[in-house]
Amino acid sequence: PVPFMLDADLLAAIAAEARQAFLEEDAPECLTALNHGLQELEQVLSSNPEADQRFSLYKNLGRAAHSLKGGAGMAALPTLNHLCHRMEDVFEALEQRKLPETAMVFELLVFATQEVQTLIDLAIAGQEDAHTQTEIALTLESFLNNNQTAEPEPEVSTGISNFVKTALELELEDCLTRVEKALPTGDEALLQERFQVLAEECTLLGQALSCPWLERIIQETQSLQAHHPFIPLITTAIAEIRHQRQQFLTGTTPTFSPSFRELSPQITPLSPPVPSSPPPPVPQSPPPPVSPAPPLPLSPSPQPAKVSQPAPSRQNLRVPLERLTRMSNTVSELLINHERLLTYDQQIRQASRNLKQRNQQLSPLREQVESLYDELTFSEQTRPVYPGNSSSNLADTLTSDFDALQFDRYTAVHSLLQRFQELMVQVQEIQEDIDVVERELQETLIEVRQSLDKLDGDLTESRLVAFGMLAKSFIQPLEQLSDRHGKPVQIRIEGENVLVELAILEQLRTPLTHLLRNAFDHGLEPPQERQHQGKPPQGTLTLGASLTHNQVMIRVADDGRGVNLEKVRQRAVASGLLTAEESQSVGQEALLDYLFAPGFSTATQVSDLSGRGLGLDIVKQLVEGLRGRLHLETQPGEGSCFVIQIPLTLNILPLLLVRSQQRLIAFPSQSILRAISLKEDTQNHQVKWQDQWYPVRSLAELLPYDAHQGGRLPPGNQEVGLMVNLKDQVGVLAVDQIVDERPLVVKALDAITPLPPYLIGCTVLGTGEVIPIFAPENFERLWQQLSAPLSAQERSKLTHPEPSSGDKTTILVIDDSITVRRTLERILSRSGYGVIQCRDGKEAWELLGRHREPISLAFCDLEMPNMDGYSLLQLIRGDQQWRSLPVVVLTSRENATHRQRAMDLGANHYLTKPFQPNQLLALVASLAESAS
Repeated sequence: PVPFMLDADLLAAIAAEARQAFLEEDAPECLTALNHGLQELEQVLSSNPEADQRFSLYKNLGRAAHSLKGGAGMAALPTLNHLCHRMEDVFEALEQRKLPETAMVFELLVFATQEVQTLIDLAIAGQEDAHTQTEIALTLESFLNNNQTAEPEPEVSTGISNFVKTALELELEDCLTRVEKALPTGDEALLQERFQVLAEECTLLGQALSCPWLERIIQETQSLQAHHPFIPLITTAIAEIRHQRQQFLTGTTPTFSPSFRELSPQITPLSPPVPSSPPPPVPQSPPPPVSPAPPLPLSPSPQPAKVSQPAPSRQNLRVPLERLTRMSNTVSELLINHERLLTYDQQIRQASRNLKQRNQQLSPLREQVESLYDELTFSEQTRPVYPGNSSSNLADTLTSDFDALQFDRYTAVHSLLQRFQELMVQVQEIQEDIDVVERELQETLIEVRQSLDKLDGDLTESRLVAFGMLAKSFIQPLEQLSDRHGKPVQIRIEGENVLVELAILEQLRTPLTHLLRNAFDHGLEPPQERQHQGKPPQGTLTLGASLTHNQVMIRVADDGRGVNLEKVRQRAVASGLLTAEESQSVGQEALLDYLFAPGFSTATQVSDLSGRGLGLDIVKQLVEGLRGRLHLETQPGEGSCFVIQIPLTLNILPLLLVRSQQRLIAFPSQSILRAISLKEDTQNHQVKWQDQWYPVRSLAELLPYDAHQGGRLPPGNQEVGLMVNLKDQVGVLAVDQIVDERPLVVKALDAITPLPPYLIGCTVLGTGEVIPIFAPENFERLWQQLSAPLSAQERSKLTHPEPSSGDKTTILVIDDSITVRRTLERILSRSGYGVIQCRDGKEAWELLGRHREPISLAFCDLEMPNMDGYSLLQLIRGDQQWRSLPVVVLTSRENATHRQRAMDLGANHYLTKPFQPNQLLALVASLAESAS
């Protein structure tokens, strides 16, 4: 097939979008990383030039320069691209120890970073790139050529494992850095606290890594606290730890430095402990005089009062978010198993009650058995004795001297009845034992549930951050837009302290950026127009967050002109989405849905902010990728509000379990205003409660079920009503029965299956039954449609939202740069392809692991966090399902070594950034055709 080609105007629009995304999203983040990294590097070089921490800083700085280089190439900024390329080369040479670490190279990098900021500011202001090499870039290139040395000599193996090296170079260095950051404050209380944490961590590392020298430094430092100023002592101790660590890692036996010995001249060498018994007396000479100052102890003495008591430990531990997620999932499984144990406990309790009832029923029988026993005893004693040779006769003969009152006689029947009585008593005792065990089990289950709830709360808090952390990052970009376009605007943040999962916040950054820019450009009027309408000249954008049940609600609102529904209607007809007849009957909510259609725009001309038909469709796709919902509310002349609903990954909520048409259904308890009786005062789908009439609908009738049942179920004789909020009104849901109310685990449903907005998740009971959880506040659309018959198309759309990709050829884009992902998505989607985006190799591999629909092609970067492109290529070619997936490497690395390694690992093609869109589309068409 002939590949779809993009015309010059569309290519220019895509290039402008790529430049805009780079300048406002990627570039500020990378510049922040450069500035902070250089400041930290300056501190490290000034305090301890030999610290190995500087090499990890070089690596991070090089990664930031690399991202700027790639983004500048995609944004068609060659001057900036060349400068960042030279900076990346310098950082790489410093990391590989090929360049001397001098003050000059540091100053050059600072000047280069300032020049990067200048070039970015010029690009934002609209000044065209001069396509020249800056003076600082030429200086860096010359400095690199004249001062770069050959490959460094290989390090001599010291026999120390990589685990020990990593622990000493990274974990120990983090501990030292935390204490160093508190030194400039001069706050001795804070320093005491942080040093105590350092002492505990050093002791732990020393014991775990078999590094007694590390413990020894801490012991000596603690013993010196009573005799030396604290702050200089801590500074010297930190330097000593680094000194002996360097000795240890190079294979030299760690020894104390002269500067530390000056503080404590009587430090003894590190050696096995000396026996405590005194040496034998030496008669040849008198005993030596006692020294006026005894040797300093190796550990803090328990006697001196000047040594301050250690502050409470406040240790911090870095845990990957994926591990916290796995732990939370494990806790959820434990909570579900706890529900199962509760079910077993109820069964044991019921069995105990049944056993008790049987014992009570056996009580009269036991009395009858005792009476029978006595009767048999009396009859045996009064029975006449006959001569014979049997053993019973012999026994009777032996006891014939006794009468019936003097000696009892027993037979086999007596023994049988006696054993029966004993068994009945034993059964009663067993029943009492079961009661005791059941009570203890019940108490233990309560304690286990309390512990699990506390653990779940701690894990949830560990994954939460304040919404304001994300919201405040939009203030500066909006101020820049305001200055550039002459629109005064203020941003108001609501719910700043609402705690939201960090993973959700990070993935919402791009959608919120789109919505805020959309509100600024489309929503807010110019100052003159606002004043003419009686509004203040300064517009207001509101960014708010709130938690409802197990969902986080994000609002992006403006006080502007609102959506022009007539323009939307005309554009929908012009685009072929609606006919002229259909457009007259379509409602406002359905009309607003067209704003999220691919390529839909009401703008009449292209600008640097809008008009390219690119934006809201991507926002919807990104939100739905988080299993969320995007909803638009608008009021002409008053403004618009976008509402994003994202389900939390795990939560425990009080749930109300109800039964409707023999089905168990759950509602969040907070959604139910009250439960009322429907036995009286119910007529014409209305119920009277407290002298007010409320509309009532059967839940079975309200929910759209299978088409085989006509879309809805007929209501039964329901006597219980649940009063709920339906946006602007209060309604009553009729159900058969209220079963229970208790806290249960809310599990989010998989994103593979499209779900209606009123289904927020499910819970699992102890019996193993999976119960759907409904949000009644989202029933409004169902409620409105109930009175009117639904067509098959409307019912299908209501119950099963359309998938975003349809039957299109699907292409996977894997890149950590927002600019690259967005540019590829624009080019490919406008050419008729479906696009799935991933931020790194790890996210892509997880997606491939759960994705069952065909993917025709993948574009993959090489250098990405979490998992690089080489590793992902190796996994893909080793997987039975995806080994034949065509993979195009798209990177800014142009050398033959990177290219050859990628091709050896199975890449089908190797492209470098920037690329030509039409050439890329031709390659996509050929690879997609060969794959099919």
